[in-house]
Amino acid sequence: MKLGSLKSFFKISGVVFAVSGIICLMFYILFWDLHVKIAAKNIGSFPLTCEQRVEDFEYLYNILEGAFPYFEVKKRQYGIDWLARKNEFINDVSKVGSDGEFYSLLSEILSLLQNGHTDIIAPGSEFDGYKEIYQAPRPWSQVFGNTNVNRCYEYWRTAINEEGTQSIPVLFKYVGGDYYVYQNSAVPGKADDEPGIPMGSRLVEVDGTDVHDYIRSLVNKRILEYDPIRSKFKLNTFSINTENNTELIFITPEGERVRKVFKPSASGRTEVSRSGFPEHLYSAQIIDSGKTAYLKLPSFASSYVRKDREGIRTFLEQIRNYQTLIVDIRGNGGGSTDYWMDNIVPLLTDKTLSTKNYLLFRDSEYIKPFIKQKMFAGCFSLKAVKDLSFDKGTPSVYSEYGEARRSVSESVTYDGYENGFYEELDYIVEPLDPVGFRGKIFLLVDDKVYSSAEAFASFAKATGWAVLIGTRTGGDGIGFDPVPVALPNSGLVIRFPAGMGLNPDGSINEEAATM
Repeated sequence: MKLGSLKSFFKISGVVFAVSGIICLMFYILFWDLHVKIAAKNIGSFPLTCEQRVEDFEYLYNILEGAFPYFEVKKRQYGIDWLARKNEFINDVSKVGSDGEFYSLLSEILSLLQNGHTDIIAPGSEFDGYKEIYQAPRPWSQVFGNTNVNRCYEYWRTAINEEGTQSIPVLFKYVGGDYYVYQNSAVPGKADDEPGIPMGSRLVEVDGTDVHDYIRSLVNKRILEYDPIRSKFKLNTFSINTENNTELIFITPEGERVRKVFKPSASGRTEVSRSGFPEHLYSAQIIDSGKTAYLKLPSFASSYVRKDREGIRTFLEQIRNYQTLIVDIRGNGGGSTDYWMDNIVPLLTDKTLSTKNYLLFRDSEYIKPFIKQKMFAGCFSLKAVKDLSFDKGTPSVYSEYGEARRSVSESVTYDGYENGFYEELDYIVEPLDPVGFRGKIFLLVDDKVYSSAEAFASFAKATGWAVLIGTRTGGDGIGFDPVPVALPNSGLVIRFPAGMGLNPDGSINEEAATM
């Protein structure tokens, strides 16, 4: 090669190398830079000052104001304008006298958002569990593995009351619009044979308050369900948590109206050791030999995806020639979508099944690293919410993003979030050495079906994979792992959903769930 040609070769190579470097740098900035701006700065200095607690709340408020997807939904459902109560919340925070009170108040403030994926990650086994689950995937691991956060959580292990709550020793169940006693013990401090409330008694009042008004008042302490038939907020199962003597009025099965005062007792905080976990989550049985089989899936915990796989396959192969399979996910609060996408559906279909859902995001800098990690190339195909339309059905109005149009020709209006964007979210399941089952599949559901279990119910209905039997589900199953955010001074980690999931017809999954 001549000297001139050699120089030209190196010159061209240098340009190519430089351009490649710029492209790689741009790609890193756009996608691979998954760094989260973690504000936690406390290296373990406690107790907090009033100013520090207020600073923590204001930081959290600002993050949620820009990223939380369901403010308008919750305003419609519960009549609570959370954002408008900022000054009230700050005033309450400024009055607390201890870190323990601050923790409890913050929990109540978050409870007003009435979303099962929005809460404080509790110190102890819960924080340790999340830390273990998110050892690898950035940016989640940056939050749970942060040195300052972990130092703070060592403090919170001792700052929170470990003795648990006190409660009346009676459990009630919601049935047909009313609450009935289904479990109770003797009155505390009395002889063991002294009765509590007769089983099947109907609760009427709690300390002079109608029971339904009492349940509604728990909106800052519990996640409530909704009975659309009777237009009532409810708790399917509940006990009365209180530190004070409580007067209950109830109607016995014989029709007698009875007033009784109960003294609360400590329920204690229970920690389940790893040795106490079951070998498998699922349970299976034959109801009618050769005809009907039953598979109970109480949870989709990620740690059991691989552990349960072989056993479930063995059972499904055993009943491949049955007429009916009942899959029961009632009470399943979720876990990992991999559980049903790997262990259940691909074994019970001989064709590809898919649904098209949608995920809406607000234009928040904080959640962008999480979106990048979860959506990979999908980050480059995000579209403006103003362009969102549906081929069928009538979508709900999600005014924090604007109103999704019902057809291409309809106009779009916005309510303060002109920069919202969305992504089509496809759930696709391919057959995986299917067992050859040709019978009918029934999926049992209730309003405790939530998160990844909700995604399963939505998928099963949309694809026709199973017939759903039961009640409307719990919702918030379309999307990905909740986003964690660490507060500057307390180091407490709060999680919340990154986006708003829409059903295939455009309805909001958190609000409409799956009928």
